[in-house]
Amino acid sequence: AIKNEIDVILGVGGGSSIDTAKSVAVGATHEGEIWDYRLGQKRIQSKKVLPIVAIPTTAGTGADLTSVAVIKNVNEKLKSAIANWSLCPKVSVIDPELTLTVPPHITATTGFDTFCHLFESYINKNGSFLIDLMALDSIKLVIKYLPIAIENPTNKEAREALSMASTIGGICIGNIGTTLPHAIGMAIGGHHTKIMHGEALAIMYPEINRWTWKDAIFKYSTVGRLFNSNLQNESDDFAAEQACNEIDDFLKKIKLWISLEDKNVPESDLKAICDDSIKIPNYTFHPKVPDLEEIYDLIKRSYRK
Repeated sequence: AIKNEIDVILGVGGGSSIDTAKSVAVGATHEGEIWDYRLGQKRIQSKKVLPIVAIPTTAGTGADLTSVAVIKNVNEKLKSAIANWSLCPKVSVIDPELTLTVPPHITATTGFDTFCHLFESYINKNGSFLIDLMALDSIKLVIKYLPIAIENPTNKEAREALSMASTIGGICIGNIGTTLPHAIGMAIGGHHTKIMHGEALAIMYPEINRWTWKDAIFKYSTVGRLFNSNLQNESDDFAAEQACNEIDDFLKKIKLWISLEDKNVPESDLKAICDDSIKIPNYTFHPKVPDLEEIYDLIKRSYRK
């Protein structure tokens, strides 16, 4: 980019491709390594960042709408992020037809990431009424259309719905942010690059949900009723606890009922994953803020299913 005096950076592909474009937009105009500008380190100079155009070819990451890019230091086995409002793409071209050839498993992992963006924005301690409305409306789309897109990848109605949900999910996390599952999921991905982000989230959600629901009964009950309308006549407590089972069943339906053991993570890595889970602040926005011992316990209980 520097050698060719590029004026605009184009990111085409999934979240990693678009995050790479964002990193280039910073790296081409700032001194040092991009890792130097991760959260809590050197400040990005907004006016220096090259403009970014994003064309997502998956429906899930939200990278085409957010002011954040995930980066990784291979030597440190750590994922972090760069963040600045200038990293929001100036233009995002969201064409659901570009997702028609995405394989079923990647459809599942990116689609579940969309669900997580919406759900975590909804339960986030910093949530807002407007984002809650947007998140709940789009959660319905994921519940209905993700299994359809996995079963029939060329279903345009399903692909359009998932692209819309992904777009709204990006807006939600751009305004509110994610919570504990993303903090641990990032740490898992930092240590094991072959584990997709959506897989890491799927691994952690069952145990985190059961640990959390009593501290967010109304919101868990609301989501539970989106999955299962029969819960409308049940108490909030019952519907909230049942939401955990509904999300479990959804993971099984989209073939993401997996564990750390299934992804060949050695038990000896669990403590390091735990320690890295608190290196970005997402976990502090969870309805129930864990300490290191609680995070370690959640990770250990997610080791096998």
